[in-house]
Amino acid sequence: MTRFSVQAAEPDTELADVIPTLDSDVAVVKTTESDTNTATSEISEQPVTLRPQKSAIHDSSIVKEDDHSPKEVRFNFAANKDPISNELAGTSEKEQKSSERTNFLDIENGNSDQDLYLYQSESKKAPKMSTFLSRIGSYNTSLQMKKKSDGADLSTLMGVYLPCLQNIFGVILFIRMPWVVGQAGVVQGCLIIGVCCLTTFLTSVSMSAIATNGVVPAGGSYFMISRSLGPQFGGSVGIIFFLGVSFAASMYIVGAIEILLNYLVPQIGIFDDKWHNMRLYGEIMLILLACIVAVGVKLVNKLATLFLACVILSILCIYIGIFGSLGSISVCVMSETQNNLSYSYLLKVPQDNCTDYGGTVTAGLTNLLDFENFKNNIGPYYQKSGEIAPGVEVTDKDTQVYNDLATSFTILLAIFFPSVTGIMAGSNRSGDLKDAQGSIPKGTIAANLTTTIVYLVTAILCGAAATRQVLCDKYGESINGGLIMSLIAFPHPYVVVFGCLLSTVGAALQCLIGAPRLLYAIACDDVIPVLKFFSVTLSNGEPFRALIATFAIATIGCLIGNVDLVAPIITMFFLVCYSCVNLACTLQSLLQAPNWRPRFTLYHWATSLLGLIMCLTLMFISNWYYAIVALAIAGGIYKYIDFKGAEKEWGDGIRGLQLQAARYSLLAADRETLHIKNWRPQLLALLSHKETLTADNQGLLSFSRSLKHGNGLVIVGSVVPYDLIKLLDDNDVLERQRELLTQGLKEHKLSGFVQVTCEESIPKGTTTLLQTAGLGGLKPNTILMGWPEHWKSKNSYENFSRVVRCATVLRQSVLVARGTFPQRKQKLVGGTIDLWWVVHDGGMMLLIAHLIKQHKTWRKCRLRIFTVAQLEDDSVKMRNDLKKILYELRIEATVQVIEMSNKDISAYTYERTVNMAERNKMMEYMGLTKRQKKRTLSFVVESAHTPGTSAVDTALNEVEEVLNDMEAGGEEAEPEVEQDKLTVRRSQLKTDQLLAMDTSVKLNGLVREHSSDAALVMMNMPPPVTPYVDSITDQNYVEYLDVLTEGLNRVLLVRGSGTEVVTVYS
Repeated sequence: MTRFSVQAAEPDTELADVIPTLDSDVAVVKTTESDTNTATSEISEQPVTLRPQKSAIHDSSIVKEDDHSPKEVRFNFAANKDPISNELAGTSEKEQKSSERTNFLDIENGNSDQDLYLYQSESKKAPKMSTFLSRIGSYNTSLQMKKKSDGADLSTLMGVYLPCLQNIFGVILFIRMPWVVGQAGVVQGCLIIGVCCLTTFLTSVSMSAIATNGVVPAGGSYFMISRSLGPQFGGSVGIIFFLGVSFAASMYIVGAIEILLNYLVPQIGIFDDKWHNMRLYGEIMLILLACIVAVGVKLVNKLATLFLACVILSILCIYIGIFGSLGSISVCVMSETQNNLSYSYLLKVPQDNCTDYGGTVTAGLTNLLDFENFKNNIGPYYQKSGEIAPGVEVTDKDTQVYNDLATSFTILLAIFFPSVTGIMAGSNRSGDLKDAQGSIPKGTIAANLTTTIVYLVTAILCGAAATRQVLCDKYGESINGGLIMSLIAFPHPYVVVFGCLLSTVGAALQCLIGAPRLLYAIACDDVIPVLKFFSVTLSNGEPFRALIATFAIATIGCLIGNVDLVAPIITMFFLVCYSCVNLACTLQSLLQAPNWRPRFTLYHWATSLLGLIMCLTLMFISNWYYAIVALAIAGGIYKYIDFKGAEKEWGDGIRGLQLQAARYSLLAADRETLHIKNWRPQLLALLSHKETLTADNQGLLSFSRSLKHGNGLVIVGSVVPYDLIKLLDDNDVLERQRELLTQGLKEHKLSGFVQVTCEESIPKGTTTLLQTAGLGGLKPNTILMGWPEHWKSKNSYENFSRVVRCATVLRQSVLVARGTFPQRKQKLVGGTIDLWWVVHDGGMMLLIAHLIKQHKTWRKCRLRIFTVAQLEDDSVKMRNDLKKILYELRIEATVQVIEMSNKDISAYTYERTVNMAERNKMMEYMGLTKRQKKRTLSFVVESAHTPGTSAVDTALNEVEEVLNDMEAGGEEAEPEVEQDKLTVRRSQLKTDQLLAMDTSVKLNGLVREHSSDAALVMMNMPPPVTPYVDSITDQNYVEYLDVLTEGLNRVLLVRGSGTEVVTVYS
């Protein structure tokens, strides 16, 4: 009895590491002292049976007893021998030690692998739940350049609410809000604010739903859109959003320069043209800020709170000033009357000289309770460029304050909209939030509501506190170049000026930080190959290359140099992005995908749809040509990604929409009866199973593409001759065949599907494929296959005839291509397509001929139609009737009626029929096995075409050789067959066989006489014998077809399903 020495395994030790040896009579279990009693009791209560198993573990892993081993508890127990042990009995002890290893169960703690041994074979494909949960727990969803820090626990206030406020409040509030109210009036001004804020509010709700439907990494808006709408939408909208953020950086910089040159240090201007000064200093500031971002991102993030504090402080100072220091602004107002129209405008002259110009010095601010002023500011006051009042042109640009930009409701809408963007600042920081799914909805919506209230209150207070003329003075020229909002503020104008300057600089820095990271995230996703260059970072993790791209785009905005011109561009880019967020939420809500389970439930598809409509409407009413350009850019990127074949699969809503639409269409198509006008060839192309696409398969794919003008379905099918169950662990055979056929579709630019069936018997597999291909109303109605060149083999002709029979039962048409068909890029110059219309097939041949003639390969071929007339037919009437039908079917072709002579059956026909009959009779008399019958049959058929050789004599000689081989091998020889019993005389021929062969020979002769030089010959394919008799009858049928098409270069046999496929009606 064999004894083992065993060492207990550690809890994490693999089962194969616990190895018993065969060199000891004592079992040693190494254990801790505290566990000694437990181990002893377990061993003594129940015997342990050890079964030695072969292992590849080295001898060094065997436990040996030495002085340094831990405390040991020894037990004696025996192991029962099994067959493996018996086999080892004759080997030496040394050989056993080196070749045998045993996986032994941990005696004390047990082993989880043994407990789940039943699932051990699935360990590679399906990990244990403990492993799975461990991986999920340690999975990092962040897309940031560096690993997520331990301090990433920002609250709703610091992580979402305040960053959104900082990005929403900006330069527009301070330098354009009074002007917008002055031009639009209080009512329309509030309407502009309301429309913009409502749009962003609905987008915030949609974004909150998407952001709480799973983990959103630091990719922010790009991640949400791409994972919701797919790589095409994600990539295109991501680039649009990147452009919008980059231009936003330039807008903030230009706004800062405007504050600097107009309100702080106007004397630093170098050029007489202020716009040149704006461009120059804008580029200088852009370079400085880009350098700060390149080397000091952490510092910028720390200063963000300071910049936000400046914004909030400035707003508070303005409110205090409005209520506490009204009437402190005086302006020079000129009142005139022209064409019975009274109007007033401001003069930009010193107030001491106001009377010299005929003006009057009046207060620019009024008491909040002065309802007369508020009433005057309620209505709109839109002006064209160069006007001092509506409809009044400027006469003296040096002294009169005039409007430099034509205004309207839509123009002001486009200018003001950038002041409500920034709602995605919180979602962009989702990787740093303590509770992203709870903070993003609360913080974003709260920030949106806060800014909406602030904007509306500010607009109303501006309309109540200032006169119309002061509000319309965009640059404060009537008040010595002062900023209106700063002059109102308490305690000093510079509080607001410096606060506004710092806020715009801070916002520009945030844009210069966010835009490169957005471009980096897009490049890392590799959905746009040309952006792969920007997926590289510096050693400190900064995307420097993406920063250079951001700098280049922001330079364009700085060179424009005018906030009013840059703002509409930003509006378009942001509205495209917001549109896609609303679209994503709408689709996900309507499709009700199983994975759509957002924690934020205060949403509805109708609100998202309204947000989408508002975004698109704002785009076109603000600036329709900017909208077209923005959509064209997005569309171009979309098509580029689609053309490059983005292989990302993110379970997006567009994919879900396609599935829903397909489901609806399939159900609708299946419910309705198909009308003749809607019939089109739905192809099932049967390709042989090969390692590569053979020339025959290439020809079938090329011909399938020739039918693309039918706009029908194309399914490429193949049968893999394997047992499906045996491929359970290795399905590479199926995958390789699918990939091969898919590659063939791509090479021939065919839009279709691949379906591979696995079956040991190819005929049975083909039958299964014919019945299961397609779905509902998209099941194939036409079978396309190649001619079996080796049809003399039993498998070949049986499979061919089975396909034809099954197609007949399933009411499917059949197309059989014989010969070499043009390849993908080959074009035929001249030639004819000849239709031999023998029987009416529902117009199938006419339709196929018309469709392939639309393709560039066959376009230059002429169509000729031949019909066969027998002796009793009126050839002239047949020709006229056929011309009339073609005219009504709108098909151009020349018509010929060929008369088939009623001459006697030719000697060649008799010879072919006799050879076929002798072969059949011989097969009936021979008592050979299936393998021998196949061998003899093949030889007989081949020899039947050999001139001067008797098929029967040759066959009997072959049979005799086979029988001799069997006798030499010890097998009992079968009785010899007399030659007379296999000989068939003409008088013994079956009438149906003789007539079928005669028809094939005569038609073949006519076709070869008239269409020997045709580019393609199309013929009606005769039906097989029904009902099914035996395989010999099927072989005869294939031989008839072989004779019918013999000697022709390129033939397409067409068999209709019995259904009309063409109609003369529109």
